[in-house]
Amino acid sequence: MLQEKYPILEYDSDSATNAKEYFFRQGKKDFSKLKKVNEAGIDKCILFLPRHFNQLKQYHKKCKLIYEFKSASTISPVYLYDNKLLIALCPLGGPAVANLVEELEYNGIKKFISCGTCGLIDQSKDVDKFFVPTSAIRDEGLSYHYMAPSRDIKISTKFTKALCKALQYYGLDYYTGTIWTIDAIYRETPKRIKRRLKEGAIGVDMECASLAAVCKYNKCEFASLLYFSDSTDGIKWNWRFYDKIALRSLLLDICIKALESL
Repeated sequence: MLQEKYPILEYDSDSATNAKEYFFRQGKKDFSKLKKVNEAGIDKCILFLPRHFNQLKQYHKKCKLIYEFKSASTISPVYLYDNKLLIALCPLGGPAVANLVEELEYNGIKKFISCGTCGLIDQSKDVDKFFVPTSAIRDEGLSYHYMAPSRDIKISTKFTKALCKALQYYGLDYYTGTIWTIDAIYRETPKRIKRRLKEGAIGVDMECASLAAVCKYNKCEFASLLYFSDSTDGIKWNWRFYDKIALRSLLLDICIKALESL
């Protein structure tokens, strides 16, 4: 059997919830402020890009630091925004951001929208448009610990529709479709890109499938709003030049609008 040959396919449906709760109950992490936020009825979170956040002044001034997600190498702030929702600044990659989601979910946060960058692999598409994935190809590792092996994972229809309506509200053009989630930064080879295009993939990222899986396992809702930071055919990379501050401000406008409708 393949499961006996490849460890990544050894999915186990047994729960590790007791172990997680035991770890969190040891008091090594101070969840007191997060618990108070949830007790106030707040269960929504935007998983956001960390760089330049303090330059988004109209948002930053409405933020109150309530938690710090600490790993061995990074500290990622989690803010309460305008007493409405959380904005969690995220580390790179599926395992790190999934760990953050586990901690937030443990404290009652159940509705997540992530936003960030991805690479465009479908050269027929416009790099300036937004992208709302409706499914993710599971070419990474973390999702296989949360779900049985499958080619892809579907993303919440309800939440993707909310994002699309928010984009329409702001008069913005966007694509919906499949994202290819991969762990390795420099392994979008020409042959693999060709194969992913045949599967309908538009872009490539490092988190979407992982987040969809950890949220589905924990019975949370999740969707993703992405923009293309570059494009590649596996041979050449073309970098997009844009106003990062203006675009990231717009991302927050869209995500806040979407979450307010949910």
